[in-house]
This record gives sequence, C-alpha cells and structure tokens, in this order.
Amino acid sequence: MMIYTSLLSIASAVLLALFYGSLFASASNSSETTIKSCVDNEDQTDNTADLTSDSGVTSNAFTYPKVGDSITSFLNPNLFQDPETIHNIKQQLRAGKPVMIHNAFQPEYAEAMYQDLSSAEDAFELHAYAHEQDDFSCYHYNIYDLQKYTPLMNATLELFNSTATKEFASELSGRRCGGQTWPAASWYKPGSHSLPHSDWADQRTVAYVWHLTKDWKHGWGGHLYWMSETSFPFVPPSFNTLVLFSVNTRTQHMVTSVNHLAGDVKRLTINGWWEDNGWLPSFEDDLAQFAEGYDDWLDYFLEDSARLLELTADQSFRLGQLQAECTAGGYEDEIRCNKLHYVYETLHEGSYCRVFDAFLKYTKDTHVRRQRYQSSHRQRVILPAKKENREECTEQNFPPLRRHLFACSLLGRVRDLDMDICNRMTTI
Repeated sequence: MMIYTSLLSIASAVLLALFYGSLFASASNSSETTIKSCVDNEDQTDNTADLTSDSGVTSNAFTYPKVGDSITSFLNPNLFQDPETIHNIKQQLRAGKPVMIHNAFQPEYAEAMYQDLSSAEDAFELHAYAHEQDDFSCYHYNIYDLQKYTPLMNATLELFNSTATKEFASELSGRRCGGQTWPAASWYKPGSHSLPHSDWADQRTVAYVWHLTKDWKHGWGGHLYWMSETSFPFVPPSFNTLVLFSVNTRTQHMVTSVNHLAGDVKRLTINGWWEDNGWLPSFEDDLAQFAEGYDDWLDYFLEDSARLLELTADQSFRLGQLQAECTAGGYEDEIRCNKLHYVYETLHEGSYCRVFDAFLKYTKDTHVRRQRYQSSHRQRVILPAKKENREECTEQNFPPLRRHLFACSLLGRVRDLDMDICNRMTTI
C-alpha cells in the first residue's frame, strides 16, 4: 500500500509539472533537448577557465567574452541558428508572453558562470525592501557593487552591453534596447522572496533572467511565477535556462519564498534589463527618432493602443507631465492635448485588476483540484475572498489587501513552502 501511494504521489507530481510547464511559453521543442556537443576548443588565453563536469571530466577551455562580442556567439547554436526557434521567440515576446529557453547558452559558459557565482559568496549583499505606499517587498542577495564583480562577471557585463547584443535583443523583441544594462548576480537564500511586481521602471524594455541553479528540488520554492490574464505558469529554478520578457505595466510576476529545506543549495541567477536609449516624449521632438513615418508620435499610439505597452515607465511619467502642462494651459494645441489625454488614460487602465480578477476565476475553476492537492500534501492554501464579499477592484483599492491575497494564493500553490510570510502579510 505504501508503494502504491508513493507511486501515485510521484505520478501526480509529474502530471502537475507537465500541466503547469505546458502553460509557459518555450522557445521551441528543440529547446527541451540536451546539448550533446560542445564548442571546439579555442586558443588558450589568460581569459580561460578549465571546467570540470559533475562526472569529473574536464571540458574544453572556455574563452571569456571580449569587448564588442555579440551574445549570439555564446548562445547555444543548436537553438539560435534555427530560424524556426528565432521566429518562435520573436512571436512570443512581441505577443507579450514570457519565453523560457532551456540550455540557452553554450555549456562551457554556463558552467563557468555557475562556478564563478558559487565561489563568490562574500560578494553577495542583502537587498531588502518593504514600503507601505506601493506595498511591495523583496528579500534576496545580490552583487550590485561593480568593485566586487569577478573578471567573468565583468566580461558578461560587457557582453550584454555590446551594441551587437542590444541590436539582437531589439530584433527579437521589437523594443528599443539601445540603453545601458547592468547584469547582476542574485542569490535567493532560504526565506528570500519577491512579491508581485512588473519590473516596469526607469527605461526598462526587455528583462532577462539566466537561471544557474543545480540539484534543486521542486518543493523548495523559489519559483518564478508569471501572472497574466489567462494563465499562471511558473519557472522552477534550473540550470542554464534563460527567461526573457518584454517589460510593461502588465508583466506581473513574483518569486516564491525559498524553503529552509534547500539548505546550502544555491538558487543563482544573472538578471537585468535592456533599456531604451533615453528617448522621452516631447511636443518639440524630432518625430523620426521614435516613430518614423508618422507626423506625430501620438498618432503612432493612437493607431494601435497595444503599442502603448512599448512605453517605458520614464516615458509614461513624462506623458503625465505633458498632460499636466496641457491642463494648465501651458500648451495651446488643443488637438494634440486631446490626443495626449486619450493616450495617457488608456495607458493607465487598471492592469492589476484585470490580472487579479482573472486569478479569482482561475482559483474558482481549480478549487476542487486544489483541495485534493492540499489534502494529499497537508498544505494550507489561502484563497481570495469570494466575489460577493469584496468590493469592486480598482487601481486605488487594490493595495494592500488584494496584492497580499494574490501573492499568498500563489505561494500556497507550491507545496512545502514556509507559509509564515503569508500569515504575516494577511494580518493587515
């Protein structure tokens, strides 16, 4: 009987993993395959690392990226030289969906970076944030100080910042990625987490998360959850997996708390954002620098409201300033001011509420399955209040309670997670 129960639990876990994994946008079927061949050995230089695999066999020497190199030279050629894979990545990114790419970088590069981060424990510093105004909190460890970057991290910074790399990111996403980027290392220790947020800040356009975690167990948490209006897939910590998404007001995601059972196993990533090259909207702009072929950059957004998601946080803030200028009579072109008012109001529709209401429907539709799953694993799940017991969701009343319940409901879906954080969050 015990053997039968164990087999049933394993089968249930596999089915759940397949179900949730299928929701997340993978680049292509070929991205699921393991790389079987390595890049030929290059000439030895000072910027090399001799790598040893788990089996104890030394692999080919890895040559560090040089200034001006393109990221395409270090990506897995089995994937990124395949036109169909590139097409699928473009299609997903431009549709506003996250892309998860397994075995994304050449294995020598991934192994070198993993060893580098694993041995840089003293360089990681706690990054903790909690603020009542925006009701966001995070707790994790990072290497932000450039003085503490290792030679390989510096080489990676140069690689992600090269003109060729940023042109490649722009080609994939359809976004402007010409600004500076600062790839940083992250280490989520037991207790580390990040509540729902969109990354929509400054001039960010495309986010990247390079997962570099080995030997991780599903029940240890640390999952990257994606929260859209239609599904709530997640990415478990893994090795050499690249996640990309186009940043906008609707790219809500979170990282669930890491369970203390993880012990000394490290959840490691390299993450950051490619950014716009600095353009801000203005009534006196050279229009061609943003929307070539349009007499007015406002017409570019009015033609298709979906393009508003291309605006960065800084650009949106500047729109607000221009709108205030129109309201105060500081700009006398009434037609353009009306255009601007429509664009600004459309941009700031309640994206939080759309996602939250979709999640309420999701939890209702799956409540029976969740109860069975909860019973089988003795896990407590916190659900949002029923619709008849809650006021209408608006941008104004969404924080703080709704975001807390939102986060805790998602945290509760990962079994064996430490739920103390949810107990604290819901006592408000």
